[in-house]
Amino acid sequence: MSNATEQQSRTLPGDDARADRTTFFWVAGFFMAFLVVGILSMITEQSRTSADLEVAQNALYESSSIFVILALYPLMRLAVNYAAPGQHDWRRIIAVHAGFCLAFSIIHIIAMVAIRKAVFLLAFDGSYIFTDNLLREFIYEFRKDAVTYSLIVFFITFGRQLEQQRRELAAAREDARKSQKLTLKSGGRSIFIDAASVVWAKSASNYVEVKANGETHLARATLGAIENQLADAGASAVRVHRSWVVNADHIKKIDPTGEGDVRIEMNDGTVAPGSRRYRDRLPATH
Repeated sequence: MSNATEQQSRTLPGDDARADRTTFFWVAGFFMAFLVVGILSMITEQSRTSADLEVAQNALYESSSIFVILALYPLMRLAVNYAAPGQHDWRRIIAVHAGFCLAFSIIHIIAMVAIRKAVFLLAFDGSYIFTDNLLREFIYEFRKDAVTYSLIVFFITFGRQLEQQRRELAAAREDARKSQKLTLKSGGRSIFIDAASVVWAKSASNYVEVKANGETHLARATLGAIENQLADAGASAVRVHRSWVVNADHIKKIDPTGEGDVRIEMNDGTVAPGSRRYRDRLPATH
């Protein structure tokens, strides 16, 4: 295991925390946007119909709910720590998140009702009455809470996956600079290839095909990431098409097509398309 990979493993908890902080700001931003749009819509509806919509009270209902949801964000982070989709058994995931979701809903309801009662006592005439049928209202609120909980758990999980990908790309680029090797993730394995031996790389749907040492490897990556790794490793990587990167040291000849594009023949016999957009990046000696 490389030093960069070892460091990646050691910093995993800290990286998850950083990803979760970023996700929190995104979630909070979306909720604030929904709150503002909701209040403005109520004001517009009130002016349009002259209806008494109690804008201030409705704003309190929505904002108190959002405040408690955001305050419970650490609870959902903890749930993902205990049962992360893709990392733990599905039975554990269902059991853990069912329990956390129920706890989330109970705390959310109790806390938002307490906030509303306190604000009503201080700012409005009368008192806030949540319901005359607790079971009915709990089922009503739980349905919404279950959706909210599931979405936030999804965003936390997705945010951590993005951070892991960023961390892996950074580690691969650091390894490339130190070892002059390309790191490819293929079928759960890590393949290390001398960057100088790479002939070409091209996009293949969600993967990238990499030709080196007479073999073609299918890697889970973007073409841009492979291009960056090759450059970091000191290879003469040249983007010649939106779907192709070639190693200039392995170009056999370049033939113009007459339309501004070129036809690039590599030493292994592969013919790569060259777009006029990238024409100035090609070596002039071929």
